[in-house]
Amino acid sequence: MKFAGIDVGLRNSTMAVISGGKAEIYRDYRTGISERIVAAGIDAPLSFPEKGFFRECERRLIERGIKLFPSGSSFFKRVVERGIEIAYEFEKIGIQVFEVYPFATRVLLDIAPDCNKRKKSCLNDIKKELENYVTAEINTHDEADAVISALTVKIFFEGQGELVSGKDGSILIPKK
Repeated sequence: MKFAGIDVGLRNSTMAVISGGKAEIYRDYRTGISERIVAAGIDAPLSFPEKGFFRECERRLIERGIKLFPSGSSFFKRVVERGIEIAYEFEKIGIQVFEVYPFATRVLLDIAPDCNKRKKSCLNDIKKELENYVTAEINTHDEADAVISALTVKIFFEGQGELVSGKDGSILIPKK
């Protein structure tokens, strides 16, 4: 089975596809879309809060000690809209879509949880610890997030994930 992960960007959205224990990375997610992908994890909120800055599912992650940006912030609006657009593209061709949060996966799987992925030394730590799960040629933090997003979905399909849900959205995470 193939699982995809998409790191949503406003200019470019990177995708990783995991098949077996190897991930292939696409700098533009459109080049890697295939009907053979079973499910995709999108690294962006796929809904807005009913009111306020946080959705119920985000508040539940915060209660578990996982920090995140509020999806209701004005600076995040375009990322949410872009994530929803990408999710629709995948769903249109029959690919099941989940919202994922790579940092939550890093915390729960202990993949360099205290590292800032934008620092080269930390990115190297993340890449090294990801080798316990998947082989990938990762060069940027966007690529790392795409791989971790795909890994989150793969773990879920292996029975080791859970949906943290609320009335205004759900986020897929690994079971601790």
